[in-house]
Amino acid sequence: MYQVREHLEGVRLGGEMEEPRIRRAAPYRRIAELREDEEWVKVMGVVVEKKDSEIVLDDGSGLLTVFSDKEGMFEEIGVGSQIRVFGRPMLSVGKEMKAEIVQKVDGLDFELYWKVMEEVKRLEEEIR
Repeated sequence: MYQVREHLEGVRLGGEMEEPRIRRAAPYRRIAELREDEEWVKVMGVVVEKKDSEIVLDDGSGLLTVFSDKEGMFEEIGVGSQIRVFGRPMLSVGKEMKAEIVQKVDGLDFELYWKVMEEVKRLEEEIR
């Protein structure tokens, strides 16, 4: 029993629980396509500049400053890293995004990826 309890430490097994936060899937956007009215999107690109709490991302269509309140979010990311960022666009001051999730996608062929995404977009519009 001790081993099980050790692995469950910090896990809430009963009582009142918060309602899970459910949000729609984040649509992929090119940096040039970002809109202020979108609450949750994902972008992909190459890191071209890095500071402690922010990075600058380039996807070929523009530059985006990505920042986070979470300490260490960009710790394992360096200049030249390919990443996918989920977050909220904040375009009132400039091209910025508040990141909630950052994933490394090193080795992804961005050119092929965007060709596929354009084809998916075309097919979705055709279906409507």
